[in-house]
Amino acid sequence: MNVTEMSDTTERVERRRLLLKLIKETYPDKQGAVLFCSGFEKEREQFYQDSSFEYFFGLQEPAAVAVQQLDGDTTLYLPNYQVDRTAWLPETFDAEMLASLAIDKVAKLGQAINGYSTGPFYTAESLEALSAVLKKQCDSGQFIFTPLSNVSQECRWVVKQLCQFVPDLEKQLIDCSPLIAQLRREKSQRELEYLYYAAEITTMAQQAAAGVIKKGINEADVQAAVEYVYTESGATRAFASVVGSGKNSTVLHYVDNKATLPAKGLVVVDIGASFNHYCSDVTRTYPISGIFSERQKKVYQDVLDCQLHVASVAKPGMYLSNKEEPEKCLNTIAHNFLQERGYEVKKEFPHGIGHFVGLDVHDVGDYKNPLAPGDIITIEPGIYLRDEELGVRIEDVYWVVKEGVVCLTDQVPKKPEEVQNFMKASRFIGDPEQPKSGIHEH
Repeated sequence: MNVTEMSDTTERVERRRLLLKLIKETYPDKQGAVLFCSGFEKEREQFYQDSSFEYFFGLQEPAAVAVQQLDGDTTLYLPNYQVDRTAWLPETFDAEMLASLAIDKVAKLGQAINGYSTGPFYTAESLEALSAVLKKQCDSGQFIFTPLSNVSQECRWVVKQLCQFVPDLEKQLIDCSPLIAQLRREKSQRELEYLYYAAEITTMAQQAAAGVIKKGINEADVQAAVEYVYTESGATRAFASVVGSGKNSTVLHYVDNKATLPAKGLVVVDIGASFNHYCSDVTRTYPISGIFSERQKKVYQDVLDCQLHVASVAKPGMYLSNKEEPEKCLNTIAHNFLQERGYEVKKEFPHGIGHFVGLDVHDVGDYKNPLAPGDIITIEPGIYLRDEELGVRIEDVYWVVKEGVVCLTDQVPKKPEEVQNFMKASRFIGDPEQPKSGIHEH
C-alpha cells in the first residue's frame, strides 16, 4: 500500500479538530486556545520533533509554538532570529504547506535573538509577542490548554517561562494531555503503515545483528550492524540500542555496548527503528556460540512460553498493568506464569510485561485503562540471573484487534532451534535490502 497517496496534512488538521471537540465537550464552560510547543535542536543529536507537535502539525521546525484558538485562527510563532537561518539549515516548510495544515499566519515570538538557533531558555523580551497574546486572553477570562505531560522536558520549560512572564497564566492553564493521549492511542491506516515499516526495518536490523554475533567481537560491532540498517533504510533509532552480552545481559537498560562478547554467554539485543517518528521495539536473545547450552535453552524456553501465553490471552478488555483486576492484568499473568516455573519474579523479572508503542517507543496511554482495538503494545517477558551472568528477554510488538492481538514483528525467529538457524543463515547474506513497501518520508 502506498500511503503517500493519502493526505498527511489533512489527517493532522482532522486530529486538531477532534482535539478541539474533546476540549469543548470536557470543558463546555471554558473558552480559550490550545498551545503546542515544538522540540529543540541539540548540538550532539539529530533533531527529533516533540511527539505531540509531530502528531498535530508534522512540521520539522524547532523552537516553534503554535496557538490555535478554540473558535478561531491558528498562528505559528517562531523565534526572531537576527540572521538568515536558511544559510545554515534548509527550510522546513513553505506557504503551501502551512495552508494545507490550516495555519493562518506566522508571527515572531518576540524581540530578536542572537544566532540561527535557540534552546528552550528565553528572556521576557524574546517571548514578548506571544506573552502579550496570552496575557490578553487571560485578562479576558479565557483559558490556555496545553499538554503538560507526555511532552519533552524542553516544552515544559517553555510553558513554565511563559507562566513567569504572564502572571495570570498559571491559574488559567489546563493540562490537555489525557485528551491527546486518548486520540493518539487509536491508530489510523497511515500510522499502522508507518508502524509496520518500522517493524520491517527492525526485523532487518535483528538479522544484521544475528549475522555478526560471535565470540571475540565487541558489542559495538553488533550495534554498528544494527544502526547501519536504520541509516540505509531512511530511519533513525527509536531509543539507544541495547547490546548486552554475558553479565551485561542481566542489566535491563545497558547501553554502553563496549564489552567483548564472551565465548559461551548470551547477548540480549533490544533495538527499535523509528520511521517518520513511529517506533518499533524488538528484543531477541542470541547464544554467542551459535548454540544454546541446556541451561540457556531451559531459561530461554520458559521466557518464550511466557510470552506466547500472555499473547494468547491478550485482547480488548485486558490490562497491561492493573493490580485491581489481577485476573485481567497481563503483568500479573506473566509474573504468575514465571513464578510457577520456579523463578523469583520480584528479583529475576523486575520490569513490566509491556508498554504502548507509537510516536514514542514508550507511548502515551494509561495502563489502568483496558486495552482497546487499535492499541499497539509490546509483550516482553524476561529472566535475569545475575549470579549466572545469564539474561534472557524476548519482546515483540502487537496490534490489539477485536479477537486478540496480531504480532507485527513475528518475522524475527524466536524458537531456540529457529534462532540458531537464523544466526547461521544470516552469516551468509549480503547487505540487507530495503523492504518494498512503497512508503516514503513526509
